Amino acid sequence: MLSQWIRQIARKLGLDTKTTKVKGEVFAKYSELQQKLGYQFKSLDLLLEALTHRSCLSDPKHDSAITNERLEFLGDSVVGLVVSNYLFATFPEKNEGELTEIKSLIVSRKILAKVARSLEIGKYIRLGMGEEKSGGRERNSIISNAVEALIGAVYIDGGYQQAGRVINKLLLSHVNEFVKSELAKNYKSKLLEYSQSQGWGTPEYEICTETGPDHAKVFEAIVRVQGQKIGLGSGRSKKQAEQNAAKEALETLNQL
Repeated sequence: MLSQWIRQIARKLGLDTKTTKVKGEVFAKYSELQQKLGYQFKSLDLLLEALTHRSCLSDPKHDSAITNERLEFLGDSVVGLVVSNYLFATFPEKNEGELTEIKSLIVSRKILAKVARSLEIGKYIRLGMGEEKSGGRERNSIISNAVEALIGAVYIDGGYQQAGRVINKLLLSHVNEFVKSELAKNYKSKLLEYSQSQGWGTPEYEICTETGPDHAKVFEAIVRVQGQKIGLGSGRSKKQAEQNAAKEALETLNQL
């Protein structure tokens, strides 16, 4: 019932159009992407919307009056719910803090961008000329947002079960692989190396908050470079909090 209600609201907000305006050549262009997703859209307008970047609004060669930002907003929530349900059922031995940490990794921009590249989303995204020239088809923020928008579009077009199936195919079936690859990385070392290569000196870390009971502490760390705060991270230990702060800093610096 809740899923149907949300989908009805989405239609009223203009996120669903059953009478497609998408022509046959566009269908052919995106058929490969739909095969990779494992989902065939009933409304191809939704698929096209999910792949339309906001830069199209200021480009006369595109006639789109809408972008994928609203679908991205919806998709982000759907991904969060499906991943949370999966982790809750799969790891009964892990506490809230541990589940949150794993979830943050799975839904991170870096992982979503990795998924986007496996789908070759870059070649399907509709971009304005300026964004096209600046390398937007490879930018993590753009392609990861497009993945979330696609999930939002699948949810509206096919419902929660279909969206969950796509999320399982793209993300959840690779959870162990993602976690192992990320845990093996030392973000503090990478940030130090990059900072020194730019002549910025050594990053400085500070544990700014410490919350929770002794058996379940959560620490929050800030990392500064040349006195400027560029990363914030939390973890069940001070070391993990600093690593996550370094990771956010590297994402900010487009080094991940």
